[in-house]
Amino acid sequence: MEMSTLVTQNEFRAGPDQRIVVYHVGDTGEELNPVAIFAEIAEDAAKRADQGQRIVTISSLSTRHSGAYLGRQGSGFETKASIAVVYEDRRP
Repeated sequence: MEMSTLVTQNEFRAGPDQRIVVYHVGDTGEELNPVAIFAEIAEDAAKRADQGQRIVTISSLSTRHSGAYLGRQGSGFETKASIAVVYEDRRP
């Protein structure tokens, strides 16, 4: 599937009728924008639905946490993440 430069992906077969797709969000050094990330995943999922695939479950993993910076409150923010989506292949 074609994705923008914001999100890349790896796909793994997970049995005869399901697959795991890991979407990787590159580190820009800025706080992640979940709306933009999930918009891209939803766009890919819609294309996959046309091919008979449907989402079964989604999970995310933060892979880089930026530390607090001078003048910022809190412990920092996520700058890189991966989202795993399990798709089921519907049988005709």
